[in-house]
This record gives sequence, structure tokens and C-alpha cells, in this order.
Amino acid sequence: MGKTRKTSVASALLNWIVGEGRDLDVARAQYRFIQRQTPFLYLMSLAGGWGLVVTHWSVAPLVLTLGLPLAVTAFALFRVSALRRSRDKVPTPDEIRSWQKQAMVLSIVSPAVFSVWGLALFPYGGPYLQLQVVFTIAVVNFVVLFCLIHFRAVAIINAICANSLYFLYFAIKGHQVFTFFALYGIAASIGAFLVLNNHYRDFLRLIRVGRDLKRHAAELEQKQDETQKLSDLNYHIANYDHLTGLPNRRCFLAELETCFARVQSSEEKLSLCVFDLGGLRSINNIYGVKTGDDILLEVARRLRAGMSPAMFAARIAGDEFAVLSMGDDLEINRAADLLRDLFSDACLLPESQIQLVYRAGLVQAYHTVGSATELLERAVYAMQDAKQNGNNPLVAFGPRHLEKMSLNARITQALASADIDAEFSVAFQPIVDVSSNRITAVECLARWNSPVLGQVSPGDFIPIAERAGFINTLTLSLMEKALLAAHSWPEDLKLSFNLSASNLSSRGFVQDFLKLLEVHSFDPKRLNCEVTETTVMWDFAEACRAINVLKEAGIRLSLDDFGTGYSSLSHVHRLPLDCIKVDRSFVRGISPDTAGYGIVKSLLALSRDMGISCVVEGVETEEELSVLRTLGTSEVQGYLFSRPISAGDLEALLQGGATLGGQTGRSPSAASA
Repeated sequence: MGKTRKTSVASALLNWIVGEGRDLDVARAQYRFIQRQTPFLYLMSLAGGWGLVVTHWSVAPLVLTLGLPLAVTAFALFRVSALRRSRDKVPTPDEIRSWQKQAMVLSIVSPAVFSVWGLALFPYGGPYLQLQVVFTIAVVNFVVLFCLIHFRAVAIINAICANSLYFLYFAIKGHQVFTFFALYGIAASIGAFLVLNNHYRDFLRLIRVGRDLKRHAAELEQKQDETQKLSDLNYHIANYDHLTGLPNRRCFLAELETCFARVQSSEEKLSLCVFDLGGLRSINNIYGVKTGDDILLEVARRLRAGMSPAMFAARIAGDEFAVLSMGDDLEINRAADLLRDLFSDACLLPESQIQLVYRAGLVQAYHTVGSATELLERAVYAMQDAKQNGNNPLVAFGPRHLEKMSLNARITQALASADIDAEFSVAFQPIVDVSSNRITAVECLARWNSPVLGQVSPGDFIPIAERAGFINTLTLSLMEKALLAAHSWPEDLKLSFNLSASNLSSRGFVQDFLKLLEVHSFDPKRLNCEVTETTVMWDFAEACRAINVLKEAGIRLSLDDFGTGYSSLSHVHRLPLDCIKVDRSFVRGISPDTAGYGIVKSLLALSRDMGISCVVEGVETEEELSVLRTLGTSEVQGYLFSRPISAGDLEALLQGGATLGGQTGRSPSAASA
């Protein structure tokens, strides 16, 4: 047990002496400090040594006064030179460990050589020279102790070697005075070491604090990097479309504001083109959302590849994109070329391919444009005009659009303050059985006589009422007027009534609509609700839900303006239709030589195959009616039989026999439905 305790004590003492040196950070700091202190250490040692050479030159052998001093001096200069060369070098961990071992060896050899050489000179001088030797060894010993205090293990070994040789020499020689002098030197070294050891502990503490600070700084930097990455990610999420990677609407509006400000303060030209993909909703419903996403990705890829460096492209809505350009890169011809190249190639699908269509609006910034938002509104308006007209897929905003927007603004303002019950009325256009000229149904059409604007076309105020949120209230009011007029009609006369996209997407509206039928005791089987393909595609799922509710109540469903949408056949098969209404664009000037002839013929055959009725709209001439009869048309509607008439005129017509001759109502100039 005693042996084990001694081993433990020795191990603890050894660890106290050299343990800190195993810490690489401590070793590096020791290396830097010793590297700075070594030149001074060698300078003081050489100064003391050459002082002894000078005083002992004439009394001591040449090997002691010249040979050994020159060798030691050469070694010291070599070491100092090596330290200077490596001053800017960062040592590797292996080099640090190697240096520690060298320092340990030198801590034994150096004091031994210096002390032995000094004591070798001791016998050759008188009392004064002997005192000089003792004093020089003691001073150099203290200088080394102070210089090596940052390397405690080396300092202790050096002090032990020097003081041991010093004391043993005088003890063996029997010099009592110098022996006590050596003992005092040992005591002084121990005292100095205890004082300097406090500084050494502060040195270690400083290293550890510095290491902790570096660690905290590294952790802080890592957290800052993570925060920056998170900030960059949040910025990307907030400003870029997650699907296509293009800037989103928020980013686009910020860029638009910046570019618009540049235009206002300079003579630069700013062009903005907004376009959307025709039929994307139909593609999503037919082929699935994944296919729609793939198409959006392909359009984004083509857009990136086709635009110039001066352009800024963004996806600003589900199927809408915008392109900004400073300069002439988006003038009308160049914009047309860009869009044509963008949509010239079909998008390939696993089992087929789709030829995409687009509608685009182009506007350029002028000083008359008040804001960036107004510029965007003009581009969108031009795009809507391209959708409605259909002749040109790219429309540039011009004076007529500005006038139309001004009218729309006045209509919106008038709608907001309108007395719906007093200002709005209904008109009815008969639907006629061509075999008997008998009126089988009437279509209800909205009329607005505004005290501010006068007569306003339904084509103008219905879309505005829908955008402004008035359409549900207006539709219910018009329906009630139609139901009041229907009280005096024959029981077999049916009513056709148009519903908008907002009507079908509002669950509360459908319930209120059915409630009106109940209040007026109108048989739902006599009601035929007309919807357009655009109306259905606005929100297909919600539209189907509303249609199913109406069908369950017994109401019939017609698809109006059939043939003008993007996926008509798919709608025919997916919707519970009772009737399709062929758009007037196929009827105008119809003859066996026209394209409309084949289309109408096919649609009539389709309706017969599906067991649903078919009404052909827009019949205005006897020639058109004659061709339609040869094709097997059963019901028609148009100015040839009657233009839209008031409830009173309709009642008089019904009382007169409810039949119409071919020339009764022809009036091409009459107000359209």
C-alpha cells in the first residue's frame, strides 16, 4: 500500500509539473511566449558568460575562456536565427510536441553546461573572481527562471539542475560561506518560483478563457450563419414561387415599384407584359394537378431561356406570369416574338401532348401613369381584353382601354349606390320549337337603367358586379322579378336563368336561391339554370357541389355558349347536363360550305347521342333557320323570332297564342342579351 501511495504522489507531482503541457492550446501559447523570450534569455546568459571570459582570460586555460564560450555562442546564435525564421510560421501539433521534448532536453543540458563551465572557472581566480562566478551563476539562474515561467516544467527542471550543481559543488569542496550562499540561492529560487507560479496560473486561466471565448465566438458565428441561412430561406419563401422558382407576386410588385420610380425620374422606358395560360384549370381537372404543375415548370423554364438580361419575369398568380423590362426589349413586336417562341412548341405528356394557348396584355409606362399599381392594372385589363376578343393573343393597352377603364370605374361607383329594386329590371327572349313556332321557354336577361349612366349593357355591368361582390344580391333580386312575372305564365312554359361563377361558389346563395322558388311556389322542374364553361371552371369542385344541389331540387342545367371554351367535351361528360346551347358564333352565316356547319352538325349529333336537348342561339335570318332545320335542330333562339322583350310584352304575346312567326322579332340592332 505504501508503494502504491508513493506512486500516486509521484504521478500527481509529475502531472502538476507537465500536465498542462498536454493541452495543445497551452502548448501553443507556451511556444509563442518562449519564442519571444528566448533571444533575451540567450543575450543575458552570453553577457554573463563573456563577462567571466574577460575577467578569467589571463588566469584560466584557453579551452575554458575561448573554446567553450565560442561553441555556446554559436549554438545560441543558431537557435535565435532559427526562431526568427519560424516567427511567422504556425506550427503543427506534431511540431509543437517535438518542440516540447527539445525544450525538456535543453532545460537539463543548458544549466548543466553553463554551471559546470562557471564552476570550472571558480578555482582559477581570487576571492573577487570567485564571487563574480557565484553571482553570475545566480543571476543567470534567476533570468532563466523568469524567462521560462510560462513553461513551468522547463523552469522547474532548469532551476533544479542549476541549483543542485551549484550547491553540491560547494558542499563537496567544503566552502561553508558559498555553501550557505547556494542554499540561500535555492531558497530565493523557490520563493521566486512560488510568486511566479501565480502568474503562471493566470496565464493558464487566460488561455482557457480565450479558448472559451473562441468557442463561444465560433458557436455565435455558427448561430449567425444558421440565422442568416434561415433569413435567406424565409426571404426566398416570401419572394419566390415554390413551384417554378420564379419571383412571386410580392417580389414582382417590389421590383415594379423600383423600376417605376426610375422611369419617373429619368427618360428610361418601362414595359410590362402580363399573360396567362389558357385552359390550365381544365388541364388540372382532366389530367391532374401534377400535369398542370409540370406545364407551369416547362413554361417557367422556357421563359428563363427566352428572356434577355434586361427582363424580370415572375409568376404573379396561379396561371399568370409577368415580364418587366427597362428599355426596348418588350416593345410590341419583340413581346409578340417572345410569347410566340414561348408557346410555339407543344408540352409533351406521358400519353399525349398539349398545345398551350395564352392571352397577354402589354403596357408601357408614361408620365401620365400615376403609380406602379395602376400600370399593372392596365396590363391586366389589356390581357382581359385579349381574352374577350380572341382575335389577337397579345393586346397593347391604348386610349380605348383607358376610356373603357374609366367607364368601368363609373359603373362600379354607380353600382355601389344603385337602388337595385328600382333601377334593375328583367327582359325575356323566347326559345322556340322550330317545328311549331311555339314558345317552349324564355331566357331571363338583366337590364339596368341607371339615373347616372343611362342604359348599361349587361356585358358591362355583370362582370363588374361580380368583381365588386354585388352579384349575389343582384342575381336574387332579378330572379325574384322573373318569378313575379312568371305567375301569369302557362304551367308548361319554362324559365331559363343565368348563374355566374360567384353564384355557384357561394353556398349561402344556393340556399337563398332555392328559398325564392319555394316562396313563389315555382316548380323547380320548370327552371333551367344556364352556366358557361368559364363559370364552371372558376372553381370546378365548388361549382359541381352547387350544381348537384340544384339538380337534387329538380332544376335543369344548361351549358351556355357551348363550344367557345377549352375543354367542352370533358364538361359535357362530367356535368349532369340537360341541355347544351350552341354559341351564336357558329350560326352566323351558316351554310354547308362554312366551318360552323360541321360544328353545329356534330354538336346536334352529340346531344342526341347523350339524350339531352340542344338550343341553337343567335338565329337572325331565314337562311340560317333553313340550314338548321335540315340539320335536325329542334329549338332555336334569336332575333329572327324575337328580341328580348319586357314582362308585359311577353304576357301579351303568351295570351295571343304563344307562337311566333319567323319575321316577328328580327332586329339586328336591338340590345343584345
